[in-house]
Amino acid sequence: MALRVSRSAVGLACPLLLPLTAWAGVTVDGQNIPTDFSNGQLLASQRWQTGFGDDTSGDQFGFGSELDQFLADNDDTYLYLGLSGNLENNGNSGMIFIDVDGPGSGANLLRTQDFGVPVAGLPRYLAGNVGEPGLNNLAFDDGFAPDFVIGWTGGSPIGSQTRTYYLVNWTELDPVSGGTGHTNTILGLMTAGNPTASGPAGTLGAFLGSTSLGVRAAADNSNDFGVEGAFPPGEAANDPATATRGFEFAIPLSLLGVGVGDEVCLMALVSSPNGFMSNQLLPTDSNPARTTFSNLGFPPVDLGNDTVAFGDQFVCYTVVGGCPNDPQGRCARSDLNGDCLVDLGDLAILLAGWGNPFELEDLALLLSDWGTDCN
Repeated sequence: MALRVSRSAVGLACPLLLPLTAWAGVTVDGQNIPTDFSNGQLLASQRWQTGFGDDTSGDQFGFGSELDQFLADNDDTYLYLGLSGNLENNGNSGMIFIDVDGPGSGANLLRTQDFGVPVAGLPRYLAGNVGEPGLNNLAFDDGFAPDFVIGWTGGSPIGSQTRTYYLVNWTELDPVSGGTGHTNTILGLMTAGNPTASGPAGTLGAFLGSTSLGVRAAADNSNDFGVEGAFPPGEAANDPATATRGFEFAIPLSLLGVGVGDEVCLMALVSSPNGFMSNQLLPTDSNPARTTFSNLGFPPVDLGNDTVAFGDQFVCYTVVGGCPNDPQGRCARSDLNGDCLVDLGDLAILLAGWGNPFELEDLALLLSDWGTDCN
C-alpha cells in the first residue's frame, strides 16, 4: 500500500502538525527547505547513496546529482513542493510526476515515442532523441498514473557559463495510459542561487516564448550535504536531513484542478538527458534486505516490480484548508471537510473512513475538539 499522507496523518494522529501558520505559504528560493516546510509534510527521505556522483564543491554548477528529502505544503492558492539536493549542470534532469485523480486516468505506462520517433514538443528527458529512449516505456506502480510532470534540466541555455540555469517544463500527460497525446509548456528559467534574478522570489525568467502558467520555482544548487556517493550505492554515511538547499516549486491549485480535501500523489526522480535513470527516487526502494541500490538505467523499467524497486514509489498528500481563527490548531487537525467547524460533517467523514485511515485515537481527538468554530 502507498504511503498516503492523508488528513488523518497530517492532523488527527499528529496534533498541531499543521497550525494556522501553514497558510502563510513558502518562500520559494531553494534555500532553508526543511524550515520553509516546517508546517507542511515530509513526504520521503533518501535511503541510498547517489549513483550519479556526490557534489563536494558547494558551488552552483554542481558535479553530482542527488535527491535528499521531498516535502509538501499548501495555502489557498498553491501546492508547494520542496526537494533538497542538487542536480549536475550537464543536462541531467529532475522530475516530479503528479497524479491528481487516482489511477483511473493518466500515464501508468509512460510512452513518449511512437515507433522510435520522439513525440513532438516533449523535453528530451522524457522523449529522448532519435536513437535515445528518454523515459519511453517507464511503468509506474499500480495505483499511480501521473497526469502532469514538472521537470527541470541543468545547463546554460543562453550560452553563459557564469550563471547556472535550469529550464523548467510543464507536461500534461495523455489521460489514457500508454497514449502519446502529451502536451508541453516551457515555463521559463530558474537561475541557481539567485531566486530574484527575474523578479520577486520564484519568478521564472523568459526563454523561447515561455509562459509560466502561474508556476513559481527556484533553485539553489550549492548543496554538498545529504547523501554521499558510492559504487555500488549503499546506505553507509547517509544523512539526507542535513541537506537544506535544492529546489522549490509553487504550483497553482487551479492548474492542478484540486482543492481542499483532494489527494495529490507524487514521485520524484533524476535521470540523464537521454533517459538513463539514476537510483535517486523519492520515495525510494524500501526492501530491508537490500544493501545496495544501483542506477535503474534505460527504460523499459517497471517500478511496480518489487525486484526493481521494492514498495510503492509514490506518496500522496491531501490538500488542507486554512481557517481565519484557529489559534490552538483544533480545526487544522479535526476539521475534515474544510468548513472551519468541528461538527457532524467531520464525524461523518471519520466514520466513513473507519479502519482506513481513521482509528480510535482519531475519533478521540475529534471528540476532544467537538464544537470548535474557527470562523
